[in-house]
Amino acid sequence: MAAVDRPNIVLTGFMGTGKSAVGQRLATLTGREYVDTDAEIIAKHGAIEHIFTRDGEEHFRALEREVVSDLAPRRNIVIATGGGTLLDEENVLAFLGAEIFTLKADPDEIVRRVMADGIEGRPLLSNSDDPSETIRALLAERSEAYERFSSVDTTGKSIDEVIDALRDAGASIISEEANGAKGSATRSSTNLAVTLGVAAILAILIVLIVLVLTF
Repeated sequence: MAAVDRPNIVLTGFMGTGKSAVGQRLATLTGREYVDTDAEIIAKHGAIEHIFTRDGEEHFRALEREVVSDLAPRRNIVIATGGGTLLDEENVLAFLGAEIFTLKADPDEIVRRVMADGIEGRPLLSNSDDPSETIRALLAERSEAYERFSSVDTTGKSIDEVIDALRDAGASIISEEANGAKGSATRSSTNLAVTLGVAAILAILIVLIVLVLTF
């Protein structure tokens, strides 16, 4: 059974760094729930691109804060955030107590991944005359904010290699199988201690009976 009191793991970083893919795999591996903040907004309010067009970026950021506020008190979840979520200090403070990691990649690799996936649904790029240049400019603008957290470079790495790197960076990653084995070992140790305690009490009682009968 999965533990229910483990801290949340929050993945931040620029688009195309692998937050969603790594987050989903990490959640499955550790028995945590997976939540994507952008997906939460889409489910409640519709397409992000439409939100930007209809209501503007500031309104979208307010919706992000609402989602973060809902998620932050919970435990035992892996949260993949939008690229701009943790640029907001209010969201950073809300996630105090969580384990926050930045996924990063080389700019050329990010451009390749994002352009391969397509820029539809990415309003900061779809409205740009030069999406590649916009990516590089946004990366430079956000780099200082991203660097506040422990980071893992996903360039050229498989998902499992990124997870290994997150573990090395201090993430509390224990597989569901290992967590179950740990629980079984704890229960076995407890049962053994109880058995030994009962045996010791019986031995003392026997000694006392023998002494009473002798004298």
